[in-house]
Amino acid sequence: MNTPDTNDFPGTGPSNENGWQTDDKGAGKSKAALSKLKASASETATHLKGAAASVSTDAKAYAGSVASDAAGAFKEAVESNKTAGADAIANIAHSVKDAADGIEKQSPQVAGLVRSAAEGVERISTDIRDRNVGELFDSVTKFAQRQPAAFFGVGILAGVMLTRIMRSSDRS
Repeated sequence: MNTPDTNDFPGTGPSNENGWQTDDKGAGKSKAALSKLKASASETATHLKGAAASVSTDAKAYAGSVASDAAGAFKEAVESNKTAGADAIANIAHSVKDAADGIEKQSPQVAGLVRSAAEGVERISTDIRDRNVGELFDSVTKFAQRQPAAFFGVGILAGVMLTRIMRSSDRS
């Protein structure tokens, strides 16, 4: 009896080392499909890289814009508060001058010293109003480096005065 050979059946052909049937036409189609898939994946990756770069650039620009806007708003608020502080200092100087005028008759020497101190405070007020925040910060830093004890003393005095002002406004 003759046993049929596998090559005698249609659709069968030589097999590879794994026992799979090989077909040159099918292999060519698979290779073409794989090549197409690789090209498509490469193109998709390129598009994704471009989109990611665009999003990254847009995000950086937006963050820079937000930071710039915030810095501008902060600077504007500081300038506004600086002016209000200078005005408050000028009002204190005027009050001290009025006090010096009140004690002029009883003690002219003390009145002169008080008036001189008030004029110094007035000059400080004008200096604060006329300078920008950066210049003021530089001046304070230089003063602190030259006169650390005086800087520390002024800080304590300012703290005591602010505490008293805050307490008196709470009672009102």
